[in-house]
Amino acid sequence: MRFSYYKRHLFILLLCWAALIAAFKSGGARDISRDLPPLPASGVRLEGRVAQYPVHSGNLWRFALKVSSIDGVAANTPVMVYAGDMGGASYGDKTVFTAELSEPFNYAIPGNLDWRNYLAERGIRAEARGGRLEIIKKAPFPVGLAASFRTRALEVFERNFTVDQASVLGGIVLGEKKSVSEELKAAFQDSGARHLLVASGSNVGFVTFVVYFLCSKLRIGKKYSGLLAIVCSGFYVLVAGLEAPLIRGYVMFSAALAGYLLDRDSGVFQGLIIACLAILSVEPSALFDAGFQMSFMASYGITVGMTLWDNLIRLKGPALSLVRILLVSFFAQAGLYPLMALYFHKVSLISILSNVILVPASGVIMGLGFATLLISWPARLFLIMKTVTGFGLAVFIRLIKWFAAFKYASVPVSPPSALMLAAFFFFVFVLLHAPLLGFRRRRLYVLAAVPLFILSAAGFLPEKNLVSAFSDSDTRSVLIRHASSGLFLVNPGISGRKLANSVLHYGFRELEAVFISTPARRDWSGLEELARLIKIKKVVLPYGVRPPELEAALVRISAAGVPVEHVWPRDELLFGQLEVRPDWAVSRDLRFKTVGYTGRGPWEGLDWRLKAHGFEVAVLGGGSRVAVKGPPGSVAERLIENRPGAAVEMEI
Repeated sequence: MRFSYYKRHLFILLLCWAALIAAFKSGGARDISRDLPPLPASGVRLEGRVAQYPVHSGNLWRFALKVSSIDGVAANTPVMVYAGDMGGASYGDKTVFTAELSEPFNYAIPGNLDWRNYLAERGIRAEARGGRLEIIKKAPFPVGLAASFRTRALEVFERNFTVDQASVLGGIVLGEKKSVSEELKAAFQDSGARHLLVASGSNVGFVTFVVYFLCSKLRIGKKYSGLLAIVCSGFYVLVAGLEAPLIRGYVMFSAALAGYLLDRDSGVFQGLIIACLAILSVEPSALFDAGFQMSFMASYGITVGMTLWDNLIRLKGPALSLVRILLVSFFAQAGLYPLMALYFHKVSLISILSNVILVPASGVIMGLGFATLLISWPARLFLIMKTVTGFGLAVFIRLIKWFAAFKYASVPVSPPSALMLAAFFFFVFVLLHAPLLGFRRRRLYVLAAVPLFILSAAGFLPEKNLVSAFSDSDTRSVLIRHASSGLFLVNPGISGRKLANSVLHYGFRELEAVFISTPARRDWSGLEELARLIKIKKVVLPYGVRPPELEAALVRISAAGVPVEHVWPRDELLFGQLEVRPDWAVSRDLRFKTVGYTGRGPWEGLDWRLKAHGFEVAVLGGGSRVAVKGPPGSVAERLIENRPGAAVEMEI
């Protein structure tokens, strides 16, 4: 691996193509949603191809449909389908479906998945809901065979193992994680093993290696062994769903194997570049997908890091193997930390160590999973295999929970700015290429110091005042950031975990105060969960009758060290330079309408007015409206209407 690799035509082409995609993200490509009728529309006949393996959730099947015609008129647009009955259809089948078309349902909460935007980045502008699909044409034989194998595999897992074991086995072997419990997902994330629940390049490598190894033991020629390995791993990619990490892994390992067969040493790096180009050529929007970015960053780190650092290890035997495993884990994780912070607001500190054990263990689980599928007779042999696999899964899940249970296994973090991302990735680049730059040369340390200086300087940039209003079905929440006084939240009635993500999204790990407008559950139901995830310095709510649920929650968070203060209208609170005054509720929304605050009515509540020099925000009507005034001489008072599905962010 030399710097000249970055001058090769394929790498330069990749950079140019990625820059072109980024430049035209907002308006360069044809808007395929033009093929859609005005939304909402009912009784629409959609004809198209099932573009992904359907996922069963509740009573519906969800999948993307690549539509070829709408009511008999030619079209070329994907839609997200929610069907009551697949009618035997699966990935790759051409179907017809009568449905109700509408815009994607959405609650836009900062720092959390924006479903409508997530679909839009994949070209999906509509959702279709209906009953039963009809198959027009079955998928080609290899795709149909792969779909049948996948269905049978998941059925075997679900019938023979516990829910958690079956979900983990389905995730590791096939990337199917729909039934993994939230508790277990959190454990995987905290232990740094979340990537193991997604079928990735390592799975493809496992299949390629096992097939090649078995063929070589059967004395099949080198070239034919390689060809069989490539064919079998390609079939596995079809079974697991043609996701970006799988395609990347397949192209990489195919290129590496070809390089090995041709006695070339650049197959892996070239394979990585070819895979990236192939995916972005077919689906340019993948450039902005978290899974795509993390998959390629981990692969790049391992490829470059191990190529350059491996020859520096002066050890032998078991010590050499252990150090290599640690280095692979380190190089894979190094570039992922800022991406984890950006997308998940959490970084696993134990991941470098845990993956040394969990990654090989997941390979064992994958092998056991395939063995369980292949050994279905005789019954006694299958029972033995099932018992061994169940035991292995139980141990693996226990290991995941053990690593996740360490006090600082993971920490909540705020997403980095674009400047910090650039500085961090530059530092990782220098670190990976340190052997090429030379440990005795000054240029290595100068280059390493530049991003460290930028990262430290970024902490001194001034914060801006900001108001963010967002909501779900009935709660109206508002986050207010004052540059010198901190972050404040009005109405923690949304999921506490989502609110915690919003706090981290705006660069904070604590709230100066949480204000509750009314004793109605919609205005406080997420408070207790939020207090477990984010430090809250004070909770402020109106005097008056409190429901037993709210009273119990306040007692528990008070016992955990969070002060609770009750206020009447016109009271004054001071938080640094910010003055907060509860006021008489005034609202056009009847849920919050009062004739005068008495402290006795269940729907009575308070407005909140926050004021400092050049800064004034009034949260009115339980958060349904926010009035904002900027510094003297700025635009007159602006009014934010807080509606579901449309988060509004405004700098002051």
